[in-house]
Formats: sequence, C-alpha cells, structure tokens
Amino acid sequence: GCARAAAARGQGVQSRMPVCLFCLSQHGVEDTAAECKRLGATVHTFVVDCSKREEIYSAADKVKKDIGDVSILVNNAGVITAADLLSTQDHQIERMFEVNILAHMWTTRAFLPTMMNNNHGHIVTVASAAGHFVTSFMVAYCSSKFAAVGFHKALTEELSTLGMDGIKTTCLCPVFINTGFVKNPSTRVGRILEVEEVVEALMEGILTNQKMVFVPAHLSIALLSEMLFPERAVAVLKKLTSAKFDAVVGQRSTQ
Repeated sequence: GCARAAAARGQGVQSRMPVCLFCLSQHGVEDTAAECKRLGATVHTFVVDCSKREEIYSAADKVKKDIGDVSILVNNAGVITAADLLSTQDHQIERMFEVNILAHMWTTRAFLPTMMNNNHGHIVTVASAAGHFVTSFMVAYCSSKFAAVGFHKALTEELSTLGMDGIKTTCLCPVFINTGFVKNPSTRVGRILEVEEVVEALMEGILTNQKMVFVPAHLSIALLSEMLFPERAVAVLKKLTSAKFDAVVGQRSTQ
C-alpha cells in the first residue's frame, strides 16, 4: 500500500528513477509493481524474506550489480502480534525484532557504503507512534519500534559525526493505519489513518528533509506533554485517548 501511494505522490520523479521492491509475498510484490508501472515507474521486484540477513544481502548484491546505486532506501517491512506478553510466543517475538529492526540494519549496511562514497542518499525508517508511546498487548512490538526510532536517531548522529552531510535521514511514526495490520482498531479521540495521507506526509518529510514525521502531526505535542506533565495527568490523558484493537489475552505460552 505504501509503495503504491508513494508512486502516486512522486510519479514524476519515480518515472525517471528505477524502483526496487523487496517483499516476502510474490503476489504482493507483483501487485505493487503493477500499480507502480501503471503510474509510469520502472520497477524491479525481488521476493525477499526480510527476517533473513542472507536473503537481504543477496538481493542487495543483485540490485547493485544489475541495476545500480540505491539513492533512497525505505525500510517499510513490519510485522505484529497483538497479545499480552505471556501469550506471545517466542518465535513471534523473534520475528518482530528480525523484521522490525534487524532488517533495517541489514539493508542499511548493504546500501550505505555506496551512499557514503558519494556522500549522497536518503535513509527512511518507517517506525510507529508505538516507538514513542507504549500500548498494552503490544510489548514486543513497541520494543521493536522503540529500537527502530533509536536506530534512526543513532544513525543520524553517526552520519553527522562522520561528516556525511549529503546523506539525509527521515523517520515516520504514524498511529494506526487502515491496512488490516491489527484487527478492528479504534480510538476515542482522532481516527484511524488512511494509507494515502500517511504517504503524503512521508513524501513531504523526505522532500523537505524532516528528521521525524509524526502522523497526525500533533503527536509531537503529545510526546512533549508526556515528558512535562505529572504522571497522574499523563495517565488520565491516556485513558481519554486510548486505542483499542482485538488482542489475544490470557493464553500462557512460551513456545
């Protein structure tokens, strides 16, 4: 969904620049590629399990050999299990970290050297509001997204220290999006976001070199309030604005 909407937003640019898509699903990557091509982009597809480092490195080598340098890297893959911590199985926790943060490191390590040689590029980390605000029944997911936000911040600082001022970074942190990622999401305040508006915000963030893009934008104020307000006041605000979704609760399992 994000790739399709991004193509719609930036079709004039992408029609001149090849788009490479990594996806676990052959059907999914083909559908997205077809939509991008319809909008005028040149697309190359790769079926890649982003939880496996070797597959990422192999596909990255093919991209560099057969297509050329990557100037914009968008780390967008993500998985979630909505359940309390004790109901979340070991392999589910491992996969959330493998896809939601470790894959970011492997793709960045694969494409960053060329960016550094040219002192040119843009690395986009698609994280989540759950990388700043915690939610019950998403302990492992929130932890992985906090890691993604930390990765973005640390990488940004390191590139600055190394004098790589031509390599830009952007981190996207939206609330729930209408993609089916979680079942039956709802919130007392605000609304569930549509893919197109999130991508519009991300594209604007990339084009204007914004470091952190919150969707909706007022999340930045909520983050500041959480740091400044007393704990009791923050607890009341959370009750007023709490998001809800279907989650597995009470099934004790560590297998």
